[in-house]
Amino acid sequence: MTHQQILDKLASKALVQNIDDDFARLTAKAMAYAKHDTKIAENLTGYILPKIVLRWNCVLNADHTEVTDNYKRTTFVALAVILHKYGLKDSEITEKAIEAIDALNRDVVLSDDFFRKSDQIKKLISSEPVPLRRKPSLPDNITFYRPKDVIAIQLDKHFYCAYIHKLSRPNESPIIEFYDTIFDKVPEIQELEKLPAKGKLYNDGSKRISKYAVSGIKFLPDLANQIKLIHSNVETSPSNAHLEESVGLYAVMDIFEIQNEIERLF
Repeated sequence: MTHQQILDKLASKALVQNIDDDFARLTAKAMAYAKHDTKIAENLTGYILPKIVLRWNCVLNADHTEVTDNYKRTTFVALAVILHKYGLKDSEITEKAIEAIDALNRDVVLSDDFFRKSDQIKKLISSEPVPLRRKPSLPDNITFYRPKDVIAIQLDKHFYCAYIHKLSRPNESPIIEFYDTIFDKVPEIQELEKLPAKGKLYNDGSKRISKYAVSGIKFLPDLANQIKLIHSNVETSPSNAHLEESVGLYAVMDIFEIQNEIERLF
């Protein structure tokens, strides 16, 4: 069996595409860095997987009232197959995927063909993956979010809210600015109305307006459950009058780089 044949049997095209986009984005970057960094070259999985897990744990660790068990199981299988497809391996994800296959079959969630091919699927994801010889193509930067949307981005158990000012190009890469508060749950729009914008602290002690064009904020709803749409058509953006002028119009990042930037900002 091929990886794609297995993924097709999951009957979750958007989920598979979202995970594949994430792996393609990170793997291409890791392979580029690996040419100049021996630590990354010797352990691509160590560079890629923590970033994937931080994002997709928003599904895997979600409450049962928010994400169904079968969606979590399907996600584990898709993660394991795509991990293997990109020449990477992780024993814990593989083990969880094998358990998920058995549970999906027990509950008759997928097709008879998936049930009949289960042993072959387990054998493939348990086998030694073949390292990629060339960088994967980068996914497109399409987004289904719109200017004046307000979103929350989850990292672990905290939520960081942002206002979408505009798109970098038609239907591509939202340009966001963060509100200056950390939440323990997704807030209501009323909780954000009077909050100022979060500025970036520079080495000279100045705090400046900080906006980001973020590729990878694509699906609405987000299949990784990391990005939540709070409200649309919000006319008033967070005030940044207290901040000094920005350095450039905005920084260009992807969904994984913005995770690191959030940790630096807050």
